[in-house]
Amino acid sequence: MKPLKYCQFCGKKLSLKTLLDGSVEKYCSECDYVFFDEPSPAVIVAVVNNNKILLTRSIGWQHPYWGLVAGHIQRGETAEEAAAREVNEETGLPTYRLTILGTYTVKERDLLMIGFKAETNANKVRRSRELESAEWFTLNKHLPLRPNSVAHKIVVKILSGR
Repeated sequence: MKPLKYCQFCGKKLSLKTLLDGSVEKYCSECDYVFFDEPSPAVIVAVVNNNKILLTRSIGWQHPYWGLVAGHIQRGETAEEAAAREVNEETGLPTYRLTILGTYTVKERDLLMIGFKAETNANKVRRSRELESAEWFTLNKHLPLRPNSVAHKIVVKILSGR
């Protein structure tokens, strides 16, 4: 995300202001408004059917790894609603028993990701145009996920029973 340089309300160039807690944030002296550097909320979902997990590859990925269903939370939507919507939009699968597994920061993409496990009893995937592929894998510790990625951390958590 590009750093904010001008006030979104009046257009004046922003300055830096030291707040009472010692943090330094962008500030508009015209509007007397502090702009906090906030990440975008997103969901990442491990879709599971018995001992199978659905892994996906987005169009244009240049690496050999797979990932999980993920997407941004829309205005007015809860994280749970976003998780179910993203799974349905990207795969056509219905979900039940959504469980929050934790929150994860992705600093290089300015994201706060809320990780879920979603169960489904359906097998047939209707892949969206966003995905190059979506396939069921046996749930185990040797999945083709990027080491230490959020997807990898979620699978480790599921396998450990947490």
